[in-house]
Amino acid sequence: MMVGVSLGMLLNTDQVIDYARVADKLGIHSIWIPESWGRDAFTTLGYIASITSRAMLGTCIVSIYSRSAASIAMATATLDALSNGRAILGLGASSKKLAEEWHSGIFNMNIKRMREYVEAIRLLCKGEKVNYTGSIVRIKDMRLGFKPLRSVPIYIAATNRGMLNLASRIGDGVILFLRPLEELKDTVAMIKSVNPSCTVCYVVVTAVADDALRAINRAKSTLAFYTAVGPIYANFLASKGFKDEVYSIKSSYASNGLKDLHAHVSDRMLSELAIAGSIDDCIKQYRRFMSSGVDMLIIQYNPVDYDNNSNSKDKNLKLYTDLLENIKYS
Repeated sequence: MMVGVSLGMLLNTDQVIDYARVADKLGIHSIWIPESWGRDAFTTLGYIASITSRAMLGTCIVSIYSRSAASIAMATATLDALSNGRAILGLGASSKKLAEEWHSGIFNMNIKRMREYVEAIRLLCKGEKVNYTGSIVRIKDMRLGFKPLRSVPIYIAATNRGMLNLASRIGDGVILFLRPLEELKDTVAMIKSVNPSCTVCYVVVTAVADDALRAINRAKSTLAFYTAVGPIYANFLASKGFKDEVYSIKSSYASNGLKDLHAHVSDRMLSELAIAGSIDDCIKQYRRFMSSGVDMLIIQYNPVDYDNNSNSKDKNLKLYTDLLENIKYS
């Protein structure tokens, strides 16, 4: 099974660069940068391309509401050229809040929009003149001003059945997140039955510390945050056996914000959705997720807070390095 790392907003910019260097040095398959309201994924990966040489570089994810299809094609082909053919384009619909409150769009027709974006981006990345007329995407007489290196693989993030079906049919890969382990096995089997060559990735919330409880609470905080602010994730998890936890998390968030939100994540919910604990704990849990049948496990690294200790960053970098080394050879 391939291993990737996702380096997000819990890391500062210097840490993202340091952690990317470590992943590349260790021979980890891919480095993924999320976006949402954080760092621009293409800019960050463009810099990472200059300090790495082996790892594939993926967006995880860029929202189809954040840019036009043409802009995404330009950025993707540029990143692929700068990285000597190491780009992977991860696309998702993201959320109503992102689409409407941050990017002035209308959050609708996500499946049709995704299909048209993928079709148009693939045409543009062939380097030919493109005329495309869809219900949403329209491009007239456009050709990229440089020759793309190749057709960059497109992975589609999916949660619910409609997007899963589309992603399975037209995606080079599917990116999954926050799926209970047993349900994940069924989803992987479904995707493979539709498209055996599709690369199935699972982004798993991961926290490691010498003090296992610190790591557990860090992972629970992340799970609680996504459940509180992401209605798609909340509804999905509620339908998959975590109705009580979802209700408790959302109620607490409405009253108290993020304060002690992790306390509402049950141990069962943590076990089904995340990897957390000591190095030994995490390796055992990693092996459980290997049994799901996914082609790639993307470690979403969540650094542990050491009470503002000046050595906190160094501790987390060492733990991250040790974790990846152990996973690589497990």
